[in-house]
Amino acid sequence: MPAEPTIAETFVTACAAHGVKRLFGVPGGGSSLDLIAAARAQDVGFVLTQTETAAVLMAAVTAELTGAPGVALTGIGPGAASALNGVAYAALERAPLLLVTDCAGPDPAVFSAHQRFDQGAVFSPLVKETARLDETAGTADIDRLLALAAAPPQGPVHVDLSAAVAAMPAVPPAANEALGRRENPEPLDEAALTAGREILKHAKRPVIAAGLYARTAPAAAGLRALAADLRCPVLLTYKAKGVLPDDDPRMVGLLTGARVEAPCLERADLILFYGLDPVELIPSRWAYRAPIVDLSPTPGALPVPPAAQVSGPLADLAGALIGRGQASAWQDEEIAALKADMSGRLTMPPAQGRSAQAVVETAALAAPPGTRATVDSGAHMVSAMAFWPATAPLDVLKSNGLSTMAYALPAAIAAALADPARGVIAFTGDAGLMMCLGELATAARLGCRIAVIVFNDAALSLIEVKQRRQGRATTDIQYPAVDFAAIAEGLGCRAWRADPNDDLPSILTQAFDHTFAAGAGPAVIDVAVDPSGYPAQLQALRG
Repeated sequence: MPAEPTIAETFVTACAAHGVKRLFGVPGGGSSLDLIAAARAQDVGFVLTQTETAAVLMAAVTAELTGAPGVALTGIGPGAASALNGVAYAALERAPLLLVTDCAGPDPAVFSAHQRFDQGAVFSPLVKETARLDETAGTADIDRLLALAAAPPQGPVHVDLSAAVAAMPAVPPAANEALGRRENPEPLDEAALTAGREILKHAKRPVIAAGLYARTAPAAAGLRALAADLRCPVLLTYKAKGVLPDDDPRMVGLLTGARVEAPCLERADLILFYGLDPVELIPSRWAYRAPIVDLSPTPGALPVPPAAQVSGPLADLAGALIGRGQASAWQDEEIAALKADMSGRLTMPPAQGRSAQAVVETAALAAPPGTRATVDSGAHMVSAMAFWPATAPLDVLKSNGLSTMAYALPAAIAAALADPARGVIAFTGDAGLMMCLGELATAARLGCRIAVIVFNDAALSLIEVKQRRQGRATTDIQYPAVDFAAIAEGLGCRAWRADPNDDLPSILTQAFDHTFAAGAGPAVIDVAVDPSGYPAQLQALRG
Protein backbone atom coordinates (compact mmCIF):
# COMPACT_ATOMS: atom_id res chain seq x y z
CA MET A 1 0.00 0.00 0.00
CA PRO A 2 1.26 3.49 -0.77
CA ALA A 3 2.39 5.51 2.20
CA GLU A 4 0.14 8.20 3.53
CA PRO A 5 1.12 11.61 2.11
CA THR A 6 3.23 13.72 4.40
CA ILE A 7 2.14 17.06 5.77
CA ALA A 8 4.54 18.77 3.31
CA GLU A 9 3.03 16.83 0.39
CA THR A 10 -0.48 17.59 1.57
CA PHE A 11 0.42 21.25 1.91
CA VAL A 12 1.55 21.43 -1.73
CA THR A 13 -1.53 19.51 -2.90
CA ALA A 14 -3.76 22.04 -1.13
CA CYS A 15 -1.82 24.95 -2.64
CA ALA A 16 -2.24 23.50 -6.14
CA ALA A 17 -5.97 23.04 -5.53
CA HIS A 18 -6.19 26.75 -4.74
CA GLY A 19 -4.50 27.64 -8.04
CA VAL A 20 -0.93 28.12 -6.82
CA LYS A 21 1.54 27.52 -9.68
CA ARG A 22 4.83 28.27 -7.95
CA LEU A 23 6.40 28.91 -4.56
CA PHE A 24 9.01 31.59 -3.89
CA GLY A 25 11.73 31.70 -1.29
CA VAL A 26 15.18 31.28 0.13
CA PRO A 27 15.14 27.85 1.80
CA GLY A 28 16.61 27.04 5.16
CA GLY A 29 17.58 23.56 6.26
CA GLY A 30 14.17 22.67 7.68
CA SER A 31 10.64 22.21 6.35
CA SER A 32 11.29 24.41 3.32
CA LEU A 33 13.37 21.57 1.86
CA ASP A 34 10.45 19.15 2.30
CA LEU A 35 8.08 21.62 0.65
CA ILE A 36 10.41 22.19 -2.29
CA ALA A 37 10.76 18.44 -2.84
CA ALA A 38 6.99 17.98 -2.63
CA ALA A 39 6.46 20.84 -5.07
CA ARG A 40 8.88 19.31 -7.57
CA ALA A 41 7.06 15.96 -7.37
CA GLN A 42 3.72 17.65 -8.05
CA ASP A 43 4.89 19.95 -10.88
CA VAL A 44 4.53 23.06 -8.75
CA GLY A 45 7.42 25.42 -9.43
CA PHE A 46 9.87 26.84 -6.94
CA VAL A 47 11.59 30.19 -7.57
CA LEU A 48 14.81 30.72 -5.68
CA THR A 49 15.41 34.41 -4.96
CA GLN A 50 18.37 36.31 -3.56
CA THR A 51 16.48 37.70 -0.55
CA GLU A 52 13.47 36.72 1.51
CA THR A 53 11.97 40.19 1.11
CA ALA A 54 11.97 39.83 -2.67
CA ALA A 55 10.53 36.31 -2.43
CA VAL A 56 7.55 37.50 -0.40
CA LEU A 57 7.00 40.51 -2.67
CA MET A 58 7.05 38.21 -5.70
CA ALA A 59 4.56 35.86 -4.06
CA ALA A 60 2.24 38.73 -3.13
CA VAL A 61 2.38 40.30 -6.60
CA THR A 62 1.73 36.88 -8.15
CA ALA A 63 -1.37 36.65 -5.97
CA GLU A 64 -2.56 40.06 -7.16
CA LEU A 65 -2.10 39.05 -10.79
CA THR A 66 -3.57 35.54 -10.64
CA GLY A 67 -6.12 35.70 -7.84
CA ALA A 68 -4.61 32.58 -6.21
CA PRO A 69 -2.82 32.94 -2.87
CA GLY A 70 0.90 33.63 -3.08
CA VAL A 71 3.16 31.26 -1.15
CA ALA A 72 6.66 32.04 0.14
CA LEU A 73 9.13 29.92 2.13
CA THR A 74 11.94 31.02 4.46
CA GLY A 75 14.38 29.50 6.87
CA ILE A 76 14.22 29.84 10.64
CA GLY A 77 15.34 33.00 12.46
CA PRO A 78 17.10 35.45 10.11
CA GLY A 79 15.23 34.12 7.09
CA ALA A 80 11.90 34.68 8.78
CA ALA A 81 12.88 38.13 10.03
CA SER A 82 13.98 39.18 6.54
CA ALA A 83 10.50 38.45 5.19
CA LEU A 84 8.83 41.12 7.33
CA ASN A 85 8.73 43.91 4.74
CA GLY A 86 7.09 41.63 2.18
CA VAL A 87 4.48 40.57 4.72
CA ALA A 88 3.78 44.24 5.47
CA TYR A 89 3.24 44.76 1.73
CA ALA A 90 0.70 41.94 1.60
CA ALA A 91 -1.07 43.33 4.67
CA LEU A 92 -1.35 46.92 3.47
CA GLU A 93 -1.91 46.13 -0.21
CA ARG A 94 -4.58 43.48 0.55
CA ALA A 95 -2.78 40.60 -1.19
CA PRO A 96 -3.54 36.97 -0.23
CA LEU A 97 -0.29 35.42 0.98
CA LEU A 98 0.81 32.35 2.92
CA LEU A 99 4.28 32.65 4.45
CA VAL A 100 5.77 29.38 5.71
CA THR A 101 8.79 29.68 7.99
CA ASP A 102 11.04 26.91 9.26
CA CYS A 103 10.90 26.52 13.03
CA ALA A 104 12.29 24.33 15.79
CA GLY A 105 10.94 20.81 16.04
CA PRO A 106 8.62 19.47 18.74
CA ASP A 107 11.21 17.25 20.48
CA PRO A 108 11.56 18.68 24.04
CA ALA A 109 14.89 16.86 24.48
CA VAL A 110 16.48 19.07 21.82
CA PHE A 111 16.93 22.57 23.14
CA SER A 112 18.89 25.52 21.83
CA ALA A 113 18.33 29.25 21.78
CA HIS A 114 20.31 29.48 18.54
CA GLN A 115 18.38 31.46 15.85
CA ARG A 116 15.21 31.17 17.91
CA PHE A 117 12.67 33.86 18.69
CA ASP A 118 8.89 33.92 18.72
CA GLN A 119 8.32 34.16 14.98
CA GLY A 120 4.54 34.15 15.35
CA ALA A 121 4.70 37.12 17.71
CA VAL A 122 6.81 39.06 15.20
CA PHE A 123 4.31 38.57 12.39
CA SER A 124 1.15 38.71 14.50
CA PRO A 125 0.46 42.47 14.13
CA LEU A 126 0.52 42.16 10.34
CA VAL A 127 -1.17 38.86 9.55
CA LYS A 128 -4.73 37.59 9.66
CA GLU A 129 -3.54 34.57 11.63
CA THR A 130 -0.29 32.98 12.73
CA ALA A 131 -0.36 29.21 13.16
CA ARG A 132 2.01 26.38 13.98
CA LEU A 133 1.30 23.10 12.20
CA ASP A 134 1.79 19.99 14.32
CA GLU A 135 1.32 16.25 13.91
CA THR A 136 -2.46 16.64 13.83
CA ALA A 137 -2.35 18.80 10.67
CA GLY A 138 -4.37 17.69 7.69
CA THR A 139 -5.94 18.92 4.49
CA ALA A 140 -8.66 20.82 6.31
CA ASP A 141 -6.15 22.87 8.33
CA ILE A 142 -4.09 23.86 5.31
CA ASP A 143 -7.14 24.57 3.18
CA ARG A 144 -8.55 26.80 5.91
CA LEU A 145 -5.37 28.88 6.07
CA LEU A 146 -5.28 29.35 2.29
CA ALA A 147 -8.96 30.28 2.25
CA LEU A 148 -8.41 32.73 5.11
CA ALA A 149 -5.70 34.55 3.14
CA ALA A 150 -8.04 34.83 0.14
CA ALA A 151 -11.13 35.94 2.10
CA PRO A 152 -11.98 39.67 1.96
CA PRO A 153 -10.18 41.69 3.01
CA GLN A 154 -7.38 39.62 1.55
CA GLY A 155 -4.07 39.53 3.37
CA PRO A 156 -1.18 37.48 4.75
CA VAL A 157 -1.22 34.39 6.95
CA HIS A 158 1.89 33.05 8.70
CA VAL A 159 2.65 29.38 9.34
CA ASP A 160 5.50 27.91 11.39
CA LEU A 161 6.39 24.40 10.17
CA SER A 162 9.26 22.28 11.46
CA ALA A 163 11.09 19.69 9.39
CA ALA A 164 9.99 16.96 11.80
CA VAL A 165 6.32 17.82 11.39
CA ALA A 166 6.61 18.35 7.61
CA ALA A 167 7.78 14.74 7.23
CA MET A 168 4.94 13.28 9.33
CA PRO A 169 1.89 11.66 7.69
CA ALA A 170 -0.96 14.10 7.28
CA VAL A 171 -4.29 13.45 8.91
CA PRO A 172 -6.50 11.95 6.18
CA PRO A 173 -9.36 14.16 5.03
CA ALA A 174 -12.83 13.42 6.31
CA ALA A 175 -15.25 11.92 3.85
CA ASN A 176 -17.23 15.14 3.56
CA GLU A 177 -14.20 17.42 3.35
CA ALA A 178 -14.02 19.48 0.14
CA LEU A 179 -10.93 21.38 -0.92
CA GLY A 180 -11.60 24.95 -1.90
CA ARG A 181 -15.08 24.97 -0.35
CA ARG A 182 -16.53 28.50 -0.26
CA GLU A 183 -19.52 29.93 1.50
CA ASN A 184 -22.35 31.36 -0.58
CA PRO A 185 -22.07 35.15 -0.85
CA GLU A 186 -24.24 37.18 1.47
CA PRO A 187 -27.25 38.85 -0.21
CA LEU A 188 -26.99 42.59 -0.74
CA ASP A 189 -28.23 44.75 2.10
CA GLU A 190 -31.37 46.17 0.54
CA ALA A 191 -31.77 48.88 3.19
CA ALA A 192 -28.23 50.17 2.61
CA LEU A 193 -28.68 49.87 -1.13
CA THR A 194 -31.92 51.87 -0.97
CA ALA A 195 -30.15 54.60 1.00
CA GLY A 196 -27.41 54.76 -1.62
CA ARG A 197 -29.91 54.90 -4.47
CA GLU A 198 -31.80 57.72 -2.78
CA ILE A 199 -28.65 59.83 -2.46
CA LEU A 200 -27.65 59.09 -6.04
CA LYS A 201 -31.11 60.03 -7.28
CA HIS A 202 -30.61 63.62 -6.11
CA ALA A 203 -27.01 64.00 -7.28
CA LYS A 204 -26.33 66.06 -10.38
CA ARG A 205 -22.55 66.05 -10.26
CA PRO A 206 -21.33 62.68 -8.93
CA VAL A 207 -17.67 61.68 -9.09
CA ILE A 208 -16.47 58.07 -8.89
CA ALA A 209 -13.29 57.38 -6.91
CA ALA A 210 -12.23 53.78 -7.56
CA GLY A 211 -9.60 51.76 -5.73
CA LEU A 212 -7.80 48.45 -5.48
CA TYR A 213 -10.89 46.23 -5.11
CA ALA A 214 -12.01 47.34 -8.58
CA ARG A 215 -9.17 45.46 -10.30
CA THR A 216 -11.04 42.19 -10.98
CA ALA A 217 -12.55 41.82 -14.44
CA PRO A 218 -16.19 41.89 -13.23
CA ALA A 219 -15.58 44.90 -10.97
CA ALA A 220 -13.77 46.80 -13.73
CA ALA A 221 -16.61 46.10 -16.17
CA GLY A 222 -19.09 47.32 -13.58
CA LEU A 223 -17.14 50.55 -13.10
CA ARG A 224 -17.02 51.25 -16.83
CA ALA A 225 -20.76 50.66 -17.15
CA LEU A 226 -21.56 52.83 -14.12
CA ALA A 227 -19.33 55.70 -15.31
CA ALA A 228 -20.95 55.62 -18.74
CA ASP A 229 -24.42 55.57 -17.19
CA LEU A 230 -23.74 58.50 -14.85
CA ARG A 231 -21.68 60.41 -17.45
CA CYS A 232 -19.41 61.53 -14.62
CA PRO A 233 -15.69 61.99 -13.96
CA VAL A 234 -13.65 59.09 -12.57
CA LEU A 235 -10.54 59.22 -10.39
CA LEU A 236 -8.44 56.09 -9.80
CA THR A 237 -5.96 55.28 -7.05
CA TYR A 238 -2.48 54.12 -8.00
CA LYS A 239 -3.49 50.47 -7.48
CA ALA A 240 -6.56 50.90 -9.69
CA LYS A 241 -4.76 52.56 -12.60
CA GLY A 242 -6.08 51.04 -15.84
CA VAL A 243 -9.43 49.91 -14.42
CA LEU A 244 -10.80 52.68 -16.60
CA PRO A 245 -8.48 53.26 -19.58
CA ASP A 246 -6.41 56.43 -19.42
CA ASP A 247 -7.88 57.57 -22.74
CA ASP A 248 -11.51 57.11 -21.64
CA PRO A 249 -13.34 60.47 -21.80
CA ARG A 250 -14.54 60.01 -18.19
CA MET A 251 -11.06 59.36 -16.80
CA VAL A 252 -9.67 62.51 -15.13
CA GLY A 253 -6.57 61.21 -13.38
CA LEU A 254 -5.13 59.59 -10.28
CA LEU A 255 -6.36 59.96 -6.72
CA THR A 256 -3.78 59.97 -3.92
CA GLY A 257 -5.39 62.04 -1.18
CA ALA A 258 -3.28 65.04 -2.24
CA ARG A 259 -4.38 68.38 -3.67
CA VAL A 260 -3.99 67.74 -7.38
CA GLU A 261 -7.42 66.07 -7.58
CA ALA A 262 -9.13 68.87 -5.63
CA PRO A 263 -10.55 70.79 -8.65
CA CYS A 264 -12.54 67.71 -9.60
CA LEU A 265 -13.73 66.66 -6.14
CA GLU A 266 -14.62 70.22 -5.10
CA ARG A 267 -17.22 70.33 -7.89
CA ALA A 268 -18.87 67.07 -6.83
CA ASP A 269 -22.18 66.88 -5.02
CA LEU A 270 -21.66 63.15 -4.40
CA ILE A 271 -18.49 61.04 -4.22
CA LEU A 272 -18.95 57.36 -4.98
CA PHE A 273 -16.16 55.28 -3.46
CA TYR A 274 -15.93 52.18 -5.65
CA GLY A 275 -13.73 49.53 -4.07
CA LEU A 276 -11.47 52.16 -2.51
CA ASP A 277 -9.51 51.25 0.60
CA PRO A 278 -8.43 54.17 2.84
CA VAL A 279 -4.92 52.66 3.02
CA GLU A 280 -4.50 53.91 -0.57
CA LEU A 281 -4.67 57.59 0.42
CA ILE A 282 -1.72 59.53 1.83
CA PRO A 283 -2.25 60.97 5.33
CA SER A 284 -4.16 64.24 4.95
CA ARG A 285 -7.36 65.92 6.07
CA TRP A 286 -10.36 65.01 3.92
CA ALA A 287 -11.36 68.43 2.63
CA TYR A 288 -14.48 67.72 0.58
CA ARG A 289 -18.02 68.42 1.68
CA ALA A 290 -19.87 66.19 -0.77
CA PRO A 291 -21.45 63.10 0.84
CA ILE A 292 -19.78 59.75 0.28
CA VAL A 293 -21.54 56.59 -0.80
CA ASP A 294 -19.14 53.70 -0.21
CA LEU A 295 -19.39 50.61 -2.41
CA SER A 296 -16.96 47.91 -1.29
CA PRO A 297 -16.63 44.13 -1.04
CA THR A 298 -15.96 44.57 2.65
CA PRO A 299 -16.92 47.46 4.96
CA GLY A 300 -14.19 49.47 6.60
CA ALA A 301 -13.27 52.79 8.15
CA LEU A 302 -13.26 55.79 5.80
CA PRO A 303 -11.74 59.30 5.96
CA VAL A 304 -15.15 60.63 7.02
CA PRO A 305 -18.37 58.82 7.91
CA PRO A 306 -20.19 57.86 4.69
CA ALA A 307 -23.76 58.88 3.98
CA ALA A 308 -24.35 55.26 2.93
CA GLN A 309 -22.17 52.15 2.90
CA VAL A 310 -23.08 49.10 0.82
CA SER A 311 -21.02 45.90 0.86
CA GLY A 312 -21.00 43.16 -1.72
CA PRO A 313 -19.55 42.19 -5.10
CA LEU A 314 -18.74 45.45 -6.86
CA ALA A 315 -20.17 44.35 -10.20
CA ASP A 316 -23.51 43.62 -8.48
CA LEU A 317 -23.46 46.98 -6.68
CA ALA A 318 -22.73 48.83 -9.91
CA GLY A 319 -25.58 47.02 -11.64
CA ALA A 320 -27.95 47.89 -8.81
CA LEU A 321 -27.18 51.62 -9.24
CA ILE A 322 -27.21 51.86 -13.04
CA GLY A 323 -30.28 53.74 -14.19
CA ARG A 324 -30.96 55.17 -10.72
CA GLY A 325 -29.33 58.57 -11.21
CA GLN A 326 -30.71 61.69 -12.84
CA ALA A 327 -29.42 63.48 -15.91
CA SER A 328 -25.83 64.48 -15.31
CA ALA A 329 -24.91 68.15 -15.12
CA TRP A 330 -21.35 67.28 -16.13
CA GLN A 331 -20.37 68.40 -19.61
CA ASP A 332 -17.87 66.47 -21.69
CA GLU A 333 -15.82 69.62 -22.20
CA GLU A 334 -15.68 70.24 -18.45
CA ILE A 335 -14.38 66.73 -17.74
CA ALA A 336 -11.80 67.07 -20.52
CA ALA A 337 -10.66 70.38 -19.06
CA LEU A 338 -10.24 68.83 -15.59
CA LYS A 339 -8.16 66.05 -17.11
CA ALA A 340 -5.97 68.48 -19.04
CA ASP A 341 -5.53 70.65 -15.96
CA MET A 342 -4.35 67.72 -13.83
CA SER A 343 -1.96 66.51 -16.52
CA GLY A 344 -0.64 70.02 -17.03
CA ARG A 345 0.05 70.58 -13.37
CA LEU A 346 1.96 67.29 -13.12
CA THR A 347 4.05 68.09 -16.18
CA MET A 348 7.64 68.72 -15.15
CA PRO A 349 9.12 72.15 -15.89
CA PRO A 350 11.84 72.44 -18.55
CA ALA A 351 15.16 71.04 -17.37
CA GLN A 352 18.72 71.35 -18.57
CA GLY A 353 19.12 67.58 -18.52
CA ARG A 354 16.75 64.70 -19.19
CA SER A 355 13.74 64.67 -16.86
CA ALA A 356 12.04 61.59 -15.41
CA GLN A 357 8.90 62.47 -17.36
CA ALA A 358 10.84 62.53 -20.63
CA VAL A 359 12.23 59.07 -19.86
CA VAL A 360 8.76 57.65 -19.17
CA GLU A 361 7.22 59.20 -22.27
CA THR A 362 10.10 58.01 -24.46
CA ALA A 363 9.79 54.50 -23.06
CA ALA A 364 6.03 54.49 -23.71
CA LEU A 365 6.64 55.33 -27.38
CA ALA A 366 9.38 52.71 -27.78
CA ALA A 367 7.78 49.81 -25.91
CA PRO A 368 5.68 47.19 -27.71
CA PRO A 369 1.90 47.53 -27.24
CA GLY A 370 0.68 45.81 -24.10
CA THR A 371 3.92 46.18 -22.14
CA ARG A 372 3.22 46.15 -18.41
CA ALA A 373 5.00 48.54 -16.02
CA THR A 374 6.07 48.22 -12.40
CA VAL A 375 6.93 51.37 -10.49
CA ASP A 376 9.14 51.81 -7.43
CA SER A 377 8.65 54.43 -4.75
CA GLY A 378 10.66 57.62 -5.09
CA ALA A 379 10.48 60.97 -6.81
CA HIS A 380 10.27 59.36 -10.26
CA MET A 381 7.00 57.60 -9.38
CA VAL A 382 4.85 60.69 -10.04
CA SER A 383 5.96 60.86 -13.67
CA ALA A 384 5.74 57.09 -14.13
CA MET A 385 2.22 56.87 -12.75
CA ALA A 386 0.93 59.99 -14.50
CA PHE A 387 2.47 59.51 -17.93
CA TRP A 388 2.72 55.76 -18.52
CA PRO A 389 -0.48 54.72 -20.37
CA ALA A 390 -2.74 51.98 -19.00
CA THR A 391 -5.81 50.44 -20.61
CA ALA A 392 -6.67 47.54 -18.27
CA PRO A 393 -6.46 46.57 -14.60
CA LEU A 394 -2.97 45.59 -13.42
CA ASP A 395 -1.30 47.18 -16.45
CA VAL A 396 0.74 49.10 -13.87
CA LEU A 397 1.90 47.64 -10.55
CA LYS A 398 2.88 49.91 -7.66
CA SER A 399 3.28 49.53 -3.93
CA ASN A 400 0.81 52.06 -2.57
CA GLY A 401 -0.47 51.14 0.89
CA LEU A 402 3.07 50.39 2.09
CA SER A 403 4.88 52.40 -0.62
CA THR A 404 8.00 50.35 -0.13
CA MET A 405 11.16 50.89 -2.12
CA ALA A 406 12.89 47.92 -3.79
CA TYR A 407 9.52 46.84 -5.21
CA ALA A 408 9.66 47.38 -8.96
CA LEU A 409 12.26 44.72 -9.79
CA PRO A 410 10.74 41.85 -7.73
CA ALA A 411 7.28 42.81 -8.99
CA ALA A 412 8.53 42.76 -12.58
CA ILE A 413 10.02 39.28 -12.11
CA ALA A 414 6.73 38.01 -10.65
CA ALA A 415 4.77 39.56 -13.52
CA ALA A 416 7.11 38.06 -16.14
CA LEU A 417 6.71 34.60 -14.60
CA ALA A 418 2.93 34.92 -14.35
CA ASP A 419 2.62 36.04 -18.00
CA PRO A 420 5.81 35.07 -19.86
CA ALA A 421 4.63 36.36 -23.24
CA ARG A 422 4.06 39.87 -21.93
CA GLY A 423 7.00 42.21 -21.48
CA VAL A 424 7.48 44.26 -18.33
CA ILE A 425 9.31 47.54 -17.72
CA ALA A 426 10.47 48.17 -14.17
CA PHE A 427 10.83 51.88 -13.41
CA THR A 428 13.13 52.28 -10.41
CA GLY A 429 15.31 54.88 -8.79
CA ASP A 430 18.96 54.26 -8.10
CA ALA A 431 18.39 53.92 -4.35
CA GLY A 432 15.52 51.47 -4.80
CA LEU A 433 17.53 49.28 -7.15
CA MET A 434 20.49 49.21 -4.79
CA MET A 435 18.21 47.69 -2.14
CA CYS A 436 17.40 44.67 -4.31
CA LEU A 437 20.29 44.63 -6.76
CA GLY A 438 20.91 40.91 -6.40
CA GLU A 439 17.52 40.13 -7.93
CA LEU A 440 18.95 41.14 -11.32
CA ALA A 441 20.77 37.80 -11.09
CA THR A 442 17.41 36.12 -10.39
CA ALA A 443 15.90 37.74 -13.49
CA ALA A 444 18.88 36.69 -15.58
CA ARG A 445 18.79 33.10 -14.32
CA LEU A 446 15.08 32.85 -15.12
CA GLY A 447 15.41 34.57 -18.51
CA CYS A 448 12.70 37.08 -17.61
CA ARG A 449 11.39 39.34 -20.35
CA ILE A 450 11.89 42.55 -18.38
CA ALA A 451 13.60 45.88 -18.97
CA VAL A 452 14.78 47.75 -15.87
CA ILE A 453 14.98 51.51 -16.37
CA VAL A 454 17.04 53.14 -13.63
CA PHE A 455 16.55 56.86 -12.93
CA ASN A 456 20.10 57.61 -11.88
CA ASP A 457 20.66 60.90 -10.06
CA ALA A 458 22.84 59.58 -7.20
CA ALA A 459 20.51 60.82 -4.47
CA LEU A 460 17.34 60.20 -2.49
CA SER A 461 15.59 62.86 -4.54
CA LEU A 462 12.19 62.60 -2.88
CA ILE A 463 13.78 63.05 0.54
CA GLU A 464 15.76 66.01 -0.78
CA VAL A 465 12.49 67.65 -1.87
CA LYS A 466 11.10 67.11 1.63
CA GLN A 467 14.23 68.62 3.18
CA ARG A 468 13.84 71.74 1.02
CA ARG A 469 10.15 72.08 1.88
CA GLN A 470 11.00 71.91 5.59
CA GLY A 471 13.79 74.45 5.25
CA ARG A 472 16.50 71.94 6.05
CA ALA A 473 19.94 71.61 4.53
CA THR A 474 19.98 69.12 1.67
CA THR A 475 22.76 67.03 3.11
CA ASP A 476 23.51 63.40 3.92
CA ILE A 477 21.27 61.90 1.21
CA GLN A 478 23.62 61.75 -1.77
CA TYR A 479 25.34 58.61 -3.03
CA PRO A 480 28.49 58.15 -5.06
CA ALA A 481 27.61 57.72 -8.72
CA VAL A 482 27.05 54.04 -9.53
CA ASP A 483 27.53 52.42 -12.93
CA PHE A 484 24.45 50.21 -12.91
CA ALA A 485 25.08 49.07 -16.47
CA ALA A 486 28.41 47.56 -15.47
CA ILE A 487 26.93 45.89 -12.40
CA ALA A 488 24.02 44.50 -14.41
CA GLU A 489 26.38 42.96 -16.96
CA GLY A 490 28.25 41.30 -14.11
CA LEU A 491 24.97 39.82 -12.83
CA GLY A 492 24.10 38.30 -16.20
CA CYS A 493 21.94 41.00 -17.82
CA ARG A 494 22.51 42.96 -20.99
CA ALA A 495 22.86 46.62 -20.14
CA TRP A 496 22.99 50.06 -21.71
CA ARG A 497 23.92 53.45 -20.29
CA ALA A 498 22.18 56.63 -21.40
CA ASP A 499 24.07 59.80 -20.54
CA PRO A 500 22.41 63.22 -21.05
CA ASN A 501 23.52 63.64 -24.67
CA ASP A 502 22.95 60.04 -25.75
CA ASP A 503 20.14 59.01 -28.09
CA LEU A 504 17.67 57.55 -25.60
CA PRO A 505 15.06 56.38 -28.17
CA SER A 506 17.73 54.40 -30.00
CA ILE A 507 19.07 52.89 -26.76
CA LEU A 508 15.61 51.89 -25.58
CA THR A 509 14.81 50.33 -28.94
CA GLN A 510 17.95 48.20 -28.74
CA ALA A 511 17.18 47.14 -25.17
CA PHE A 512 13.52 46.40 -25.88
CA ASP A 513 14.40 44.41 -29.00
CA HIS A 514 16.81 42.33 -26.90
CA THR A 515 14.37 41.43 -24.12
CA PHE A 516 10.90 41.78 -25.69
CA ALA A 517 11.35 40.86 -29.34
CA ALA A 518 14.19 38.35 -29.05
CA GLY A 519 13.31 37.09 -25.56
CA ALA A 520 17.02 37.01 -24.78
CA GLY A 521 16.75 37.83 -21.09
CA PRO A 522 16.52 40.98 -19.00
CA ALA A 523 17.83 44.37 -20.09
CA VAL A 524 18.97 47.19 -17.81
CA ILE A 525 19.03 50.80 -19.00
CA ASP A 526 20.96 53.12 -16.69
CA VAL A 527 19.63 56.63 -17.46
CA ALA A 528 21.20 59.78 -16.04
CA VAL A 529 18.36 62.14 -15.08
CA ASP A 530 18.11 65.74 -14.00
CA PRO A 531 16.25 65.94 -10.66
CA SER A 532 15.65 69.70 -10.79
CA GLY A 533 12.00 69.34 -11.83
CA TYR A 534 10.93 67.17 -8.92
CA PRO A 535 10.16 69.97 -6.41
CA ALA A 536 7.71 71.74 -8.73
CA GLN A 537 6.02 68.45 -9.64
CA LEU A 538 5.67 67.39 -6.01
CA GLN A 539 4.34 70.85 -5.12
CA ALA A 540 1.67 70.54 -7.81
CA LEU A 541 0.73 67.06 -6.57
CA ARG A 542 0.56 67.69 -2.86
CA GLY A 543 0.20 71.44 -2.55
